[in-house]
Amino acid sequence: MNRESIYFLPEGSTESTFCYDEDRPRLPLPKLDHTLKRYLESLKPFGSAEELENSKKIIETFRKGVGAKLQAILEAKAAKEKNWVDKWWEDYAYCTLRMPLIPYCVMVQPLLLNTVGLETVPENFLKGPATCMHHNMVFWKLLRTERLRPIASVDKKTVFSAEQYRRLYNTVRTPGLEMDKVECHFRTEREGPCPSHIIVLYGGRIFKVPGLDGNGDPLSPQDFLFSLQQIQLKVEGESVQHAGLPVLTNDDRTTWAKNRQHLVELSSRNRELLLEVESAVALMILDTHSPQDLSDLAQLALTGDVRSKWADKSCGTIAFQNGQMGCYGEHCCYDGSISISISLYVMMSIAEEGVPDWSVPAKNLHFPEELVFDLDDTLREEIVRMEKVSDEMKNSVIVSMDQFQDYGKAFMKQHKIHPDAYVQTALLLTYYRLHGTFAPTYETAMMRQYYKGRTETCRSCSIETVNFIEAMQDSNQSSASKAKLFKLAANRQMELMNEARRGNGIDRHLFGLWCVAFDNGIPTPELYDDPLYSKSGGGGNFILSTSTLGYTINCGFVAPMCMDGYGCFYTMLEDSIWAIFSAYRESTVTSGHKFQQTFHQVMLDLKSLLEQSEGHNKL
Repeated sequence: MNRESIYFLPEGSTESTFCYDEDRPRLPLPKLDHTLKRYLESLKPFGSAEELENSKKIIETFRKGVGAKLQAILEAKAAKEKNWVDKWWEDYAYCTLRMPLIPYCVMVQPLLLNTVGLETVPENFLKGPATCMHHNMVFWKLLRTERLRPIASVDKKTVFSAEQYRRLYNTVRTPGLEMDKVECHFRTEREGPCPSHIIVLYGGRIFKVPGLDGNGDPLSPQDFLFSLQQIQLKVEGESVQHAGLPVLTNDDRTTWAKNRQHLVELSSRNRELLLEVESAVALMILDTHSPQDLSDLAQLALTGDVRSKWADKSCGTIAFQNGQMGCYGEHCCYDGSISISISLYVMMSIAEEGVPDWSVPAKNLHFPEELVFDLDDTLREEIVRMEKVSDEMKNSVIVSMDQFQDYGKAFMKQHKIHPDAYVQTALLLTYYRLHGTFAPTYETAMMRQYYKGRTETCRSCSIETVNFIEAMQDSNQSSASKAKLFKLAANRQMELMNEARRGNGIDRHLFGLWCVAFDNGIPTPELYDDPLYSKSGGGGNFILSTSTLGYTINCGFVAPMCMDGYGCFYTMLEDSIWAIFSAYRESTVTSGHKFQQTFHQVMLDLKSLLEQSEGHNKL
């Protein structure tokens, strides 16, 4: 496996990056009866017989009444639009949220560049980001020239939409008083000109650095290093009054929208500089923190020097003073699979090309341009306020990065259990052992095989999972019986995931029906007020928010969906499981540290269970 086979189109290829996007199949719209039947089934782990009977009546009333009306309107919309949920999902699932993007909404990923030869030492504080800036610009150029290979399944039978790559770079989530909007400045070469500069932030100050040389090729790592050295000299050598403006982007969205509008109205220069920041390819943040371990790295990549993070930008890389690195992405713009793709590309590039020869002098000596906004007393006071608020928010989300090294996917496959289903079932058992209840669980189901597809929800907590967990707590049950129930639960998990990927999920359809009612002034149906709707995870109330990130060491995370929930994100290697767990500090219910410890014990117990069962079967 190398970059060429994964990322580059061969010379002379008639394909191009986005050539299949318009031909992707329409997003399916399930029949109302089918969705409601699956929905009722998904409620069973969470309700008493009486509650379930009540929900059954509510569902039937909905099916025969307003639900049928909403479905008819939705079917008419789906007949005209190839993706009936696309705009609603962006607007209502993301852009109407008013909470700060950091730490509550952004996707974050530690970059383990030491595994590909870029040492995590203070000498690489600037050399690491210079290297990453170069490889990011090469990737950006691949997109600009449409030479990035269209993404397909391993067997090449399914081609995925590349649409989200358009919003990886040169994109911003602009704040609004009631609703944000995504503004994309990226263009392919066929479509027209596109900004090619990078914004570097350090000490709350903002610098513009070119990304290309005079021939339109990406600058070398040595070129970028020269620019970063000039920034370091400037920031560390002088104190200024105008630093700290980026911290305003970390406010709640409505307040930031008001401050941004005030900033624009202060001067035409501010309007021009704002466009420079918001249209840039990406951000590079230089952070004086020094993470001590992987959990600390994940934590500081999320928060760290919030004074130097422009939260609205679609893509940012963070370089820490001891040579560690991380990155973050604005989730509204694209999903985690895109983040994993670009970080894997950068790591493979370093592994294949080696660490740059820093003795080679820079050919292009670019002195960065500092972007100094016009501020008044109102904005200066807001900066001071937000610096205090940001400090208080820094530890509101607690993150721990975990390496379970006793076994990995090889053992799971040996016992004929799909690795993802194995880990999902383990997470549900972990939660039950800690809290004594069954957790409504969200797992990301990728839908990029459809036109502008993003994600669907796989509701992992099934009756089969409940039966298995209850058996695990029963000392009278044999190992063979427990192992059988474990496999039944895991198999059901894969069925649910496959259903979701085929467009037969529950949550996007119910969300779409709610949107129809909202947009047409129809009162919210009783279905959405049923206690079991939220108790089963509906309306974004999933206690476990989970996602598998594949089979590499690249692992990222987001904050939990609920105050008393967990974020659980993992990648499965042959002999280990890498995971990142997140929880809220203010929760009096959850503990990320205890969850991690319990998860380890559950994984050991499942291994022992399967081995014991196998031993009994051989007798």
